[in-house]
Amino acid sequence: MKLLSICNPSRYSSPLLDIPIFYQRLALDERFEFFHIPTEGVFTQGAKTESIQVASVKGILPYTTFLELDSQAQDLRSLEEFDLVFCRTLKPFPEGYLDRLRLWEPFVKFVNSPTGIHEQIQQEFFLKVASKFTPDMIVTSSWMEGLAFFEKHQVIVAKRYNSCGGRGVFKIWDHNGHFLVDNPFAATREFSHFSEVMNYLKGSTGKPLQFVKYLQRVDVGDKRIVVVDGEIYGAYIRRSKSGHWVHNVSVDGECFLSDISSEEKEAIHATFKHYRCRGIHTLGYDFLMNDEGNWCISEINGGNIGGFARLELLTNQSIMERLFSWMIEFYRKPRKNLSLSLVED
Repeated sequence: MKLLSICNPSRYSSPLLDIPIFYQRLALDERFEFFHIPTEGVFTQGAKTESIQVASVKGILPYTTFLELDSQAQDLRSLEEFDLVFCRTLKPFPEGYLDRLRLWEPFVKFVNSPTGIHEQIQQEFFLKVASKFTPDMIVTSSWMEGLAFFEKHQVIVAKRYNSCGGRGVFKIWDHNGHFLVDNPFAATREFSHFSEVMNYLKGSTGKPLQFVKYLQRVDVGDKRIVVVDGEIYGAYIRRSKSGHWVHNVSVDGECFLSDISSEEKEAIHATFKHYRCRGIHTLGYDFLMNDEGNWCISEINGGNIGGFARLELLTNQSIMERLFSWMIEFYRKPRKNLSLSLVED
């Protein structure tokens, strides 16, 4: 099968990360004709059946060659020539990126529908489908509503639209009547009024923010559960080496294999169908331990998720092969119409 992957290789700073390994394995797999298109190439190439400029990826792929793939994308191919497209671009997506990919959907099949992702990354979507399994949270653009939520919980976390890797999460607490705002990639900031906090957190997005109660047992780490088309591939704990409240590997998290409880399976079963009916098939569930000692959903990442290579390393099982076999089966199935309504239980 002909598989097209979209990503920006320069965003991956280590050969041990999921995407470099994903590319290396596919380049050696005889079942695939594997091609790469740069993220920026989505904007410069035709939106329908016109030619797109790609790089063929075949054989041994050293990490240094992976980093140079964008410059090798000079082969003109028809979009309709490909059997499947896997968007592996890291958030934040460039402005207009998903809108551009949505124009491709009538002509090629996606592992994760750009139309579905466009809806899923809105903060309100997660609240709508998963609030039964999360800590107390709200989504708002109002600084007054945000302040009321802060006064209720005293310490809260804000999550920004269209972000990943800990860059869009902020811890907020009071210090001598001022608001302190912490992010692992930015210095702790101090504000005298919550409206200033809101302006800072929104940044240039102008989008509503998600506010969630800060969980005091966050030091236990966070649990990533990898799910493909409703099937659980495995789970691992990420825990900050320095004791930071953010545990992403992109910060300083280290990983340990974890079990999966019946309650976590129940939460996944109750929520994944809302993503699948929107054409979103690869999910990374993140769980945090609440103040009662139970794991609860803190985030559901849809689309370009990490964890396949990490699980393979921790389990010594062929996790990537399982994903590749699923992709082959998936492309052979007839395309389904997307649903933008919630699935009834």
